[in-house]
Amino acid sequence: MNTCLFCTRDGPFTRPEHVIPEALGNDDLLLWNEVCDNCNQFFGSKLESFVLGKTPLAFWRTYLGIRKKKGKLPHVELSQPRRQKGRLPAVHNLHDNLIGFTCHDDYSVSVDIGDDRVVRQLMSGKRDEFTFVFTPLVLSTMGRFFLKVGLELVCSLDSSRSRSDGFSRARRFARLGDFECLWPIFHFQSGNLKNLKKHRIDSQGIIEEVSCYSYRLLEVADKYTLSVLTVGTDTWVVCLNDPYPTPVIRSAFPDEELNLIWYAPEEIQQREAQQSNPADAAKPPR
Repeated sequence: MNTCLFCTRDGPFTRPEHVIPEALGNDDLLLWNEVCDNCNQFFGSKLESFVLGKTPLAFWRTYLGIRKKKGKLPHVELSQPRRQKGRLPAVHNLHDNLIGFTCHDDYSVSVDIGDDRVVRQLMSGKRDEFTFVFTPLVLSTMGRFFLKVGLELVCSLDSSRSRSDGFSRARRFARLGDFECLWPIFHFQSGNLKNLKKHRIDSQGIIEEVSCYSYRLLEVADKYTLSVLTVGTDTWVVCLNDPYPTPVIRSAFPDEELNLIWYAPEEIQQREAQQSNPADAAKPPR
């Protein structure tokens, strides 16, 4: 029997591990006897709940109308914490708080705005978008989530390879994180909203097909293994065997505007100092 992919313990293994979360619509891409119950519970309660409730993936869950386990349609609220807690900076004053999204029974989506200032600016035409700031806490949690998905994709194809030394840092970061540095995340947008929902007619009437997510693994320059997860029109990329944001990764996406979302270690320290000095809080992140 395998030891756990992430913590190397002997189990127990009584529950399947969803490689892609159920909350994104996955009910068939599962791992058995690879991820122990303790790690399974950790990823669900600590990583997936945050990423699917407080990041751009939360918006897509709502827009696409992906129902929860008990059949309820999603509502998300993307506010940051009211005050800084923990080691990693989690608050930035440029972030628009009190912004949420609700999917209704007819699958329409409404925007919930609890800030009168933002409402006035929207009504007057002074703004037409919301600001979401990727704080170090957000990027750390998203990076850990994308690494977890990528490593489990590798495991679904080759259990032994997923446990190789080349992925040891990614396995550790996914399970334990790191207060001193972040794992680089690459991102690009492609496609359009109209293509995410398609309709067809069959004997039962009009059927709506919704594209919730797609995934793939790429090998670049015979050295880098990339995990690629697309949700909505957002595509997120992490390298599973190198925590340095090497420019070679861009060569895998020649037709896309690939952006790096990352804080270097010294920038995390700077943000920590700004949290303790409100006068510096308005300095934007990288």
